[in-house]
Amino acid sequence: MDIRLKKIENSILFFANKSCNRIERMRLMKLLWLSDRLHLNKYGRLILNDRYKALQKGPIASTALNFSKFGIPGSINVDKHYVKSVREFKADLFSKSDLKIMDYVWEKFKDMTSFEFSEYSHKYPEWRRFEKELKAEHTPDAYDIVIQDFFEFPELKEFEDILDPETIELSKEDFNVKNSIQSALK
Repeated sequence: MDIRLKKIENSILFFANKSCNRIERMRLMKLLWLSDRLHLNKYGRLILNDRYKALQKGPIASTALNFSKFGIPGSINVDKHYVKSVREFKADLFSKSDLKIMDYVWEKFKDMTSFEFSEYSHKYPEWRRFEKELKAEHTPDAYDIVIQDFFEFPELKEFEDILDPETIELSKEDFNVKNSIQSALK
């Protein structure tokens, strides 16, 4: 398994372990999404480097969703809508900033239920962009998220203890430059 996949696996273990080794899948998906979103805005890069999709119940990281549905032997077990950790997560796969943001998200949102978190995620532009389609009949049930939408906030005051407009703008510029360089190298 490559480092990106190991990091996704261990981010699931991080939140499952924080939740007494058992966490509801939808709640997990929202914790991962918000961690990536905040890290991108603070540090100019995603933690997971996963592909994001907008689904009816909110944004999700695609690979993380698959891991949480099917499990990973010796690491992640699945019981209906719950994800269970079988081992401790490996902190050495993460930077200090990764862990700082994941801890921040856990502390700030640990008491939010899955359905509250789903509703909460619906106010963000990466979901709102597809709201009409997701609520309509006979349309696809998932849409590729435009990662640039992660840089917009419905209410930035909520995160003023870690983010400000200048930091977000610098992170956005940094992210765009890195993506341009990577695209040119392909």
